[in-house]
Amino acid sequence: MQPPICKPRPQSHLEFLKPLLNDSIKQLLIQYRNGRTNFSDFDSIFTRILNDLPEPPPLELVWFYSAIRFFSSKLAFRDDSVRLTSSFFQLLVSFSDSFSGVKKVALLSPVVYQLSHLVNSRRRDALSLLEGIVSYISMYCVEEPGDEDDDVLMVSGFSFADLSRVWVVDEVEDNCRVEDCLEIFMPFVSETLRKEMDSESCRVGYLAGIVASQVFLLSLCSRFDLELSRYELEKDLREFVLQVISGFHSCYFFDVILKMLLLEPYLHLTSLLGPEDEAILTEIITEAVIKSAEKLFLNPGNGTSQRSLHLENIAIKWLFLFDKTMASLRRNKDQEKTSRYMSMFTNSRIPYHLINWVISQGEVIRDADALRNLTPASFIEWLVSLEEQGLRVFNCDHSKNYARIVIQRSRPDLSLGATLLKQQEEFDHDADMADDYTVSSISILSSNTRKRKEERHNKEGETKVKLFKHRHSNLQENSKFQPFVFSDGLVKGTEVEVSDMEL
Repeated sequence: MQPPICKPRPQSHLEFLKPLLNDSIKQLLIQYRNGRTNFSDFDSIFTRILNDLPEPPPLELVWFYSAIRFFSSKLAFRDDSVRLTSSFFQLLVSFSDSFSGVKKVALLSPVVYQLSHLVNSRRRDALSLLEGIVSYISMYCVEEPGDEDDDVLMVSGFSFADLSRVWVVDEVEDNCRVEDCLEIFMPFVSETLRKEMDSESCRVGYLAGIVASQVFLLSLCSRFDLELSRYELEKDLREFVLQVISGFHSCYFFDVILKMLLLEPYLHLTSLLGPEDEAILTEIITEAVIKSAEKLFLNPGNGTSQRSLHLENIAIKWLFLFDKTMASLRRNKDQEKTSRYMSMFTNSRIPYHLINWVISQGEVIRDADALRNLTPASFIEWLVSLEEQGLRVFNCDHSKNYARIVIQRSRPDLSLGATLLKQQEEFDHDADMADDYTVSSISILSSNTRKRKEERHNKEGETKVKLFKHRHSNLQENSKFQPFVFSDGLVKGTEVEVSDMEL
């Protein structure tokens, strides 16, 4: 059966959907719990509504309609959960012709819930289905210019969590709290990330990132059942992780993965893998994310059209993740990996992107060479010092607070110099040779990085700010690219005037 076709008409007022969906959800749940299996009356009502609405139809309406179809189809598929889930995936895809790429991915959220059950019960059967969904997401997860990635997901006053009650009806009591339903609906998503889902202002791009990340993790879990030696399995996982990250090529997906690795000590996959396998998988994903961030998002000529804000946030979180990884390696006294990761950081161009971004915001950097020799923690400390002097570096208080925690963790009771001396005593010189420069670097940068802007009035009385940009010759030699893909472009030259610029 083909889904109803929405007619292209002028956008209509959708306020009527909130009471309609609320009432329909209550009635559907009551009737389903009473043993009803035929929902043709609901089908008829919502088919007519979808036919009368302009394209594209609201996501929440498609989700509810697809739930009606799913419940009605369960008897026909009996116990074949793989075929049922595959058919459900095809149904949702058929609704998405008029959707943007990120909306096509976000629409698959209920499929991910069904897949989480499949991976638990029929892992090998789930693998082939997951591979097909990974390919589908790879086609549409890349943000294109014009994608409505900033659209608020739900109709006014209606949250995504309200709809989750429909999908988890077989697992909860009728008085289950909405937030508990959402936890069951997204079992591998941390509470921190779920909070934004339980909101009337949840964004389509954010949900698309959640969906892509869950398919990614479920696919990785399924691969543990392949008949491979431990060495071959880890090699397969490393290759697959890099392949999927490269294939999805989405800031939303990458941002969610970064948050998962930063905010939680584990990936909530213990029920599928066990602690040891989960730890190995976390290490593999962390290394892949650190290595691929620059290549996929922050290099020229990679074809990306991501927004500069997304890229700046990714670069900041990449710094956080690098510092967290380094701290873990040092706690475990893994000198070989510590040295290897420090070398990766030293050779990375992401710090150059951030330095160039700071320059593009009007900051004067007097000693760029010193910045090139900082550790992740001391580079973060430099960014915090800029934030405290007026430059908006961190996009929210959470990021700013996390940065301060990084600084405190790197030197809880000591000066930075004493902390570095302690590290050098514990490890070989090679592991921490970049730290040797930190004390002098921070002292130079703290006093000289930010120069007070000169204000003057033009003939019309408009206040302008004269911003001086200075590129250190060595820095320029090593960073012949724009810091991020800015919508307004990187200002070139030595001096530029900007009206009413907010610093």
